[in-house]
Amino acid sequence: MKKKVRFIVNKKSGGTFGAAFNERMVKQNLDLTKFDYDIFYTKFAGHAIKIAQQSLIDNIDIIAVVGGDGTQNEVGQMLLNKPIVMASIPTGSGNANARKLQIPIDVPKAIQLINTGKVFKIDACILNGQPFFMSAGIGYDAKVVEQFDKIPFRGVGAYLTGVLSTVFTYKLPHFTIEIDEEKTIETEAFTVVITSTGQLGYNIEFTKNSIINDGKFEVTIVKNFDRSKVPGLVYECFYGDIANQEMLETHRVNKILKIKTNKIESIQMDGDYKGKSNYIEVICKKEALNFLVDKDFNL
Repeated sequence: MKKKVRFIVNKKSGGTFGAAFNERMVKQNLDLTKFDYDIFYTKFAGHAIKIAQQSLIDNIDIIAVVGGDGTQNEVGQMLLNKPIVMASIPTGSGNANARKLQIPIDVPKAIQLINTGKVFKIDACILNGQPFFMSAGIGYDAKVVEQFDKIPFRGVGAYLTGVLSTVFTYKLPHFTIEIDEEKTIETEAFTVVITSTGQLGYNIEFTKNSIINDGKFEVTIVKNFDRSKVPGLVYECFYGDIANQEMLETHRVNKILKIKTNKIESIQMDGDYKGKSNYIEVICKKEALNFLVDKDFNL
């Protein structure tokens, strides 16, 4: 019996610079002797959640998400501890998820992977009750994402525009960071980033030690720094090794992370702005999502 593949497509992912997708690519690259397919297009924020819910009812075997990390986040929320497998057809801006799991940043090749791929279980972090799969942040990085949503174009240029529009005026909050109810850190910081993968998109990694299926995660504190060094730090992000900068302080979290700030701060999850708060709590669910990767993929 053929397996059922449902493509959930966010046409807005990546904006003008996002990779193209059309049904002809599916017909040319999906093995139609093994799979039946249909295609659903998202029409509004959160629509992918509703399509994923319907997919559970329709007994779909694989949901192929054509979009970025935010669209995958919406679908993944509905698939936690469910048998449906998620596949990635990366057409977003940063594509952190695809890069970490070595999914081709090429639509035809990503579709072909469905034919021969294997299932790999990845962790899900839960922030204030809401799942994320790559990274989340409170503070400056989330402020950049908030600004990014207001910019009428996408890609690296949009992120850099968000950075430069806020970096010189941002007032650092005070963070109280409690790790595993054992260690408390009091500090001013630009931002605090939580990740189970280290991958923030565009192959930028704040930590090299993250394992995507070990039930643990990392918290990175971005401490104060000379803001005139921003151009050099941007270069390090894309072409160097930002993880080794003195301004970054990373800690392993085994069970639970609690963060309080002295003022209301922006929050982002998997690259999408998620509002504001002065308190977040994060835990990790080990191997909670079935993800399709290349048959030769290894950590």
